[in-house]
Amino acid sequence: MLFKALVTILVCNVVFVIIAVPLVLRKVPRNVVYGFRTRATLSNDFVWYEANAYFGRLFLLSNLVSALLIVFLYFSELVPECYFLNVSIAVLVVPSMIPVLLTLRYIKTIKSRVL
Repeated sequence: MLFKALVTILVCNVVFVIIAVPLVLRKVPRNVVYGFRTRATLSNDFVWYEANAYFGRLFLLSNLVSALLIVFLYFSELVPECYFLNVSIAVLVVPSMIPVLLTLRYIKTIKSRVL
């Protein structure tokens, strides 16, 4: 079960990194499906590309940290087997929330530069 949880989290990390790369490279035009979508980002190209590149960089970094942390926890055996699945989910979700919060704050600063 531990190995299955490890592989699942690492696969999610890889998928999230693949999602982040086009955002970092500013390859995703404004749309309502893919990207960091808020009222501010959808209303202005500059805000869209800046916010999505910022989010993409942080999301990429947070998933690399998450992957390293889950591998460390797996091999260190610091987490008892009965808690590993719950901890591994937290290791995936919590670092991914940090870019969201920081990007929301960043959007406020770039919106003030645009207006």
